[in-house]
Amino acid sequence: MMLKRLGLFAALLLAAACASAQSRAGKNEFYLFPVFTTGQTYSFEGGANATTDTGYGFGIGFAKNFNPNLSAGIEFAWGSSDYRSTVLPGPGNSGAPVNVRGTVDTGTVRFTGTYNFFTSPLTPFITGGAGWTYVDSNIPSGPPQGVCWWYPWWGQVCGSYVPTASTTKFSYNAGLGLRQDFQQMFIRGLVNEQWVQIGSSGTTAWTQWRIDVGWRF
Repeated sequence: MMLKRLGLFAALLLAAACASAQSRAGKNEFYLFPVFTTGQTYSFEGGANATTDTGYGFGIGFAKNFNPNLSAGIEFAWGSSDYRSTVLPGPGNSGAPVNVRGTVDTGTVRFTGTYNFFTSPLTPFITGGAGWTYVDSNIPSGPPQGVCWWYPWWGQVCGSYVPTASTTKFSYNAGLGLRQDFQQMFIRGLVNEQWVQIGSSGTTAWTQWRIDVGWRF
């Protein structure tokens, strides 16, 4: 009697697992994820360098499952990290190196493709994508400037802001992780490597860790 119950329980689990896996096919997904970026040291042209602390951020994503294995979508991610840098005088300029502290903010929009190796609810996967990354060093690049804008109810409002050194560059990424599907939800963990062309120092890479929590509909 006990063996029959165990066999029935196992059959029910297997049926639920198969149904959960097949439910990916043709379904849309929406997911949220925190982003943790590993701190590292960067070297730039002229001998300047910067060291970032562990960065934190947040992102959202939308995807379409063409079948249990293959999906494609779009992601939006934002992050922030404190840094310490050494700024050197340019050629022909006197002076000592200057140590600078600040915060760098980033924003990325990317188109992604993901391949799940198995059709089962628990599956490893690989993902990759390409898009654009906005990087703001928060270093002033000019004097304060005045600006005015119109609010629908308050009318014209004026203020000032300080322009900062920022840029938007092409970026691409690749990641590897593990996914677990449930009835209407899923969770997955992955490590993602992102490459961005910043300045004349070549392609800069940073490693990101994520935990995605999503819903199928």
